[in-house]
Amino acid sequence: MTADMASEGKPTLVSSEWLQNQLKSKEGVSRRLRILDTTFDRYRQIDTYKDCYLKEHVPTALFFDLHKCVQSTSEIPRNLPEANSFTEYVRSLGVWPDTHVIVYDRDDLVPAFRTWWLFRRSNFSINMNKTLLHSYEDMFDNVAKSKNRQIVDSRMRDDPKMIDLAMDGGIIPNSKIVSYTDLFNEDQTMKSPPMLKALFDVAGVDTCSPMVVTCNTGMTACCVAAAMHILGQDIPVYYGSWTEWRHRAPEELKQRVKADD
Repeated sequence: MTADMASEGKPTLVSSEWLQNQLKSKEGVSRRLRILDTTFDRYRQIDTYKDCYLKEHVPTALFFDLHKCVQSTSEIPRNLPEANSFTEYVRSLGVWPDTHVIVYDRDDLVPAFRTWWLFRRSNFSINMNKTLLHSYEDMFDNVAKSKNRQIVDSRMRDDPKMIDLAMDGGIIPNSKIVSYTDLFNEDQTMKSPPMLKALFDVAGVDTCSPMVVTCNTGMTACCVAAAMHILGQDIPVYYGSWTEWRHRAPEELKQRVKADD
C-alpha cells in the first residue's frame, strides 16, 4: 500500500505497479519523487530503523521516523512534531514543497496515513494548516457549544479503550463509528469511493457536511481523513483524541458505551 502526499491534483493512493514504473524510470531517485518507509512501533519496543528498514525496504526509500521531533505527554502520547524541527527533518530527507512523496509501511496501514496527514499540515516553510487539525479547545467548543461538525470515531467497536470502563473507556458524545478497518479490502488496499461512501452512509454520516474525526491517539483517525479526502472533503483530525479527552473533559462530556451498543 502506498499513500501519496503530493501537491493538489495528484492521487491520494497509487498502486504498486505505478511505483515500480517510477523506479524503473529512475524517477525514484530525483528531487521530484521521494519514497519514505514509515515502519513504526508506537511503544518503541524495537528499533524499526535497524530491525526493519535496514533489513528490507523498497529501493531508494528513506526511513521516516514518526517519533522524530515529537515531545509526547500522558494526555497526548502521539503529539504533533515541533514545526521548525520537523521542517528541518523532512528537508534532510530531500522533501521540499514541490516533491511528490510516497509513503508505505511494512505491517500496518496506520503509520502511512498518519504520515500522509502530517505532511498535509505543512508546506515545509514552517507554516501549519490548522484547518486539518483540532485541538482540545476546538473539540470542546464543538461538543459543548457550536455543535457545527459531525464527530466520527475511527476505532473498532470492540476497542477496549472504547468499551472497557476499567480502562476509562468511552467516546466523545454523539460520535458516529466508522472503523478504520472497514475502509480496506482484504489485500489491504483502500476500498473504492462508492464503497467508502456506503460505509459513511450506513454510519449515519453526511459526507457533504462538516465533520471531525477522532480515535485513541490521533493515528487511525488519519485513515478516515484520507478516505474523506478521496471522497472530496478535507476534514480535521482531533489529534489528542480520546486519550486527551478522557483526561481533560468533564465527566458529563464522556459517553460510556457497552460492547453491544
